[in-house]
Amino acid sequence: MESAQRTIAAENRDALSAVLRSYALVSDERTPRLDVHTFGLPTAASLNAAIEEHVLSLIDGSGGFADRAAFDPVQTAPVHRWPATAFTPAQTSIDDAPASRVDPRAVDISTRVLASGGKFVVTAIDVQSPHPQTRLLLTDLAHDSTVNARRLFAAPVDPAAVGADDTGTLTINDDAVSDTDLSSIGVRVQKALHSSLELPQPFDLRSPDFSCALLPCVALTYDDGPGEAKTEQTILDAADEANIRLTYFFLGKNTVAFPEVAERIISAGHEVDDHTFSHVQMDKTSSATIRRELDRTDRSLRSVGVKDEPLVRPPYGALDKRAAHALGGPAIIWDVDTGDWQHRDAKKTVRRVQSLTRPGSIVLMHSIHPSTAKAAREVFSAVADKGLYAVTVRELFSGIEWKKGGSYFCRGYGDELCSNPEHPAVMKN
Repeated sequence: MESAQRTIAAENRDALSAVLRSYALVSDERTPRLDVHTFGLPTAASLNAAIEEHVLSLIDGSGGFADRAAFDPVQTAPVHRWPATAFTPAQTSIDDAPASRVDPRAVDISTRVLASGGKFVVTAIDVQSPHPQTRLLLTDLAHDSTVNARRLFAAPVDPAAVGADDTGTLTINDDAVSDTDLSSIGVRVQKALHSSLELPQPFDLRSPDFSCALLPCVALTYDDGPGEAKTEQTILDAADEANIRLTYFFLGKNTVAFPEVAERIISAGHEVDDHTFSHVQMDKTSSATIRRELDRTDRSLRSVGVKDEPLVRPPYGALDKRAAHALGGPAIIWDVDTGDWQHRDAKKTVRRVQSLTRPGSIVLMHSIHPSTAKAAREVFSAVADKGLYAVTVRELFSGIEWKKGGSYFCRGYGDELCSNPEHPAVMKN
């Protein structure tokens, strides 16, 4: 019996390790110092959200927001991320926890899976600094719900004393719990932990498991398309290889001219928005004409399969107060201009992305140029190598409410033009 349970527990650990993704927020230069390591589980949005909420709360409580309303994500090189197997040890108990490094000037957090089986995962969030503590989470994968795992026990227990042995049985101070130690829910979960793990199929693995309120993100955007099929396909292939989603701002006239290319980009799951019909300079265009340009483009986008209400990028980034309000919604600008449309040099495009991008950046490129398409693979690698997570514009600003008439250049606190909870958008005078 125990031998079979050990086999199932090992198989469950292997299955979970294969899908877990590793994240790190590490900085010795910040006050407090950050040393955060956590896994993300693509099939469990509720677990990821619970981990993120707790981590941000602990960072905030330690002064990591620097008197702001939100955290300014820290860029961390991928080399700091732990291997997925580090979160699913063969045997996890209080004795297996890393040595305490209590430092009141630090935020030292890690997560680990105690046990998994059936449709359940039990997770521990361990805090070494500034105050040692452990929080346990119980996730129901079938319903994507996560609750405090104290519900598993009939009486209060020290979360730091809870573990699991190599059969997948929950333990307290390394002693296997009995049914009398467990609540009715605990008994049901414990039984499930001795069965094969049932992992739901993730919908889309291109988005990170945590939001840009915690992670250092960058939105890679392409204007003026859709262009020639071969040029656009080069970018699509590079994005597929990098496993990322892009944001395109289409011209209506090009959408009409190349509907098959537009449909290919949309069907690949990338975000597609509005760049006007004929590339008008909005601060020199009447409000009525601006609205006609946007309406025509929106119709062309719907005809090729765009379902979301498109965001708008003003050509040249040219807006005044009147034109900004004529949009009827937010204007998406940028803080990193690669100049690709001007120099037509792939190496220069890559160098500018390498040198200028930072957490919260929006990068401007143009998908109609072969030189830009040629740069795509290295651009995507450069972003990943810096520890930045490529997301869509909507993902970048998730949690920040769009303001009508507002301009959005970036997300964060590194620049006065960046949007954040204190200044959700730049408004025109």
